[in-house]
Amino acid sequence: MGSLRSLFILAAGAAIGGAALIAYRISQESGKPFQEAIADVPAEAQRLFAEVKGRANEAVERGRGMYQEKQEEIEERLQEDFQA
Repeated sequence: MGSLRSLFILAAGAAIGGAALIAYRISQESGKPFQEAIADVPAEAQRLFAEVKGRANEAVERGRGMYQEKQEEIEERLQEDFQA
């Protein structure tokens, strides 16, 4: 039970720290005071999440393409080996 409580506290601390970091970055970029930048955190977090998700999808697609190319190359080599 104690480890579950510690995990919860750790997760809450990470979430608060992440929100504070985003608010700090917003305040530095926009010149707003930190307290005003806190209101922009949810929108910025959604934007960051969408950006990360998009990058991950691009990486997956590139990986799939590379996999397909490699599979085709292997099949060609196997065909050449069987014909020889």
